[in-house]
Amino acid sequence: VQDHFFGINKAFITLLQFVTLDNVAEVYYPLIFAKPWLCVYFFPILIFISIGLMNLVTAALVENAMQAAAIEAEEERMKLKAKVRSALPSLVEIFQELDKDHSGLITRDEVENVPLTALPPRVLDSICVENMADLFDYLDVDGTQSLTQVEFVEGLQPIASLQCLKLLQLLREAVSQLNSKVE
Repeated sequence: VQDHFFGINKAFITLLQFVTLDNVAEVYYPLIFAKPWLCVYFFPILIFISIGLMNLVTAALVENAMQAAAIEAEEERMKLKAKVRSALPSLVEIFQELDKDHSGLITRDEVENVPLTALPPRVLDSICVENMADLFDYLDVDGTQSLTQVEFVEGLQPIASLQCLKLLQLLREAVSQLNSKVE
């Protein structure tokens, strides 16, 4: 007791040892050996102070990491939004060029002989199709054999993935098969 708890300075240093678990066995072992009832004092200190402090530090680190991830996600969303806004005018212009009969709809016949290079490079980077006819088939998720301007533009946006379009197309085919079985 005299070595570790005599005076405020020594008691503070000893408690700091408990918090950091720095050779605390030297402190509590002789005391508990002499007076076993001191277990009631030392074990809760060991458990609550050291483990509790570690949990607080971990919680603070995790909270900061989550905030940083949320900020990064928001920045990425804003970049994607800006990219979408910059792509809209060119996609509308391409739609109008592809709509040869000016009906407001693009048919498969209108795009069949158009090369993929008619699309902007940033759109070509995000799609994996052989020709415009394949792209038309992927974008025509409702099966009407025509694309409206909205379907065309939204289908080519960076947010819309080709996998989602394929899934919608498969879903449409499954529903039509179910309808034909029911009838």
